Amino acid sequence: MGVTIAVGVQKGGVGKSTTSAITSYLLSREGKKVLAVDFDSQGNLTQFLSMRNIYDFTNQTVLQAVKEQDARPYIHHITENLHLLPAEDFLSGFPAWLHKTYGGKGNLINTVLRETLAVVKDQYDYIIIDMPPNLGDHTINGLTAADYAVVMLQSEKFCYDALDRYLEFLIDGIKAKTNPDIVLAGILATMNDSRAALDNSILEQAREEYQDLMFQTVIKRRSRIKEYTVIGLQDHTKADKEALEQYYEFIQELKERVQSR
Repeated sequence: MGVTIAVGVQKGGVGKSTTSAITSYLLSREGKKVLAVDFDSQGNLTQFLSMRNIYDFTNQTVLQAVKEQDARPYIHHITENLHLLPAEDFLSGFPAWLHKTYGGKGNLINTVLRETLAVVKDQYDYIIIDMPPNLGDHTINGLTAADYAVVMLQSEKFCYDALDRYLEFLIDGIKAKTNPDIVLAGILATMNDSRAALDNSILEQAREEYQDLMFQTVIKRRSRIKEYTVIGLQDHTKADKEALEQYYEFIQELKERVQSR
């Protein structure tokens, strides 16, 4: 049975979709069967991996999958090993549908995504869930569906300040009430500018406070990573290899932490 990993924090623009996309891509390149789940109505993961407009997937998305409690009809094949459960902006209506359908039915309201993915979980080595930047129903369902959580930390003050609240939400909310088996895989520092004193100061502060919870890998800003959103993920040039090397390092750490459970 596959391992489900939720990638998130309640701050936007910190590299969640990029990390989810590249992690899914590189794991699939290693021969692993990977399902990337876009659970953010912005659809950035969908666009990144498919190189298509998100509205090409209207009525063929994760929203329809959760409504039917079956992911199978809505999974799109990017490559033989990399599959995508896409999203577009109608996913923003998920909380309204959820409460209308399951309101008053106890914990069922929090387990819809988990039940949807359970149908296909044994077909994949990894399921990577790209989470939205909030602490609402999408995030509750995503974390409840996950075996592990990867928490993102952009080296800037607003994201650092959000980190404590997200960890509290994960431990005191999700682990205590909806998913006691979830494990914090670690905190990943992203979009780091090693030339900036503030970035280095925040990273040092985070390492001091969170210690072994921090991944050793630090994802640095690289223009080539931005270009992938236009040209698609590839690994041909020296610039590609330099940009992706840090993600390879992260994946090796991630697999070790997952395997040590």
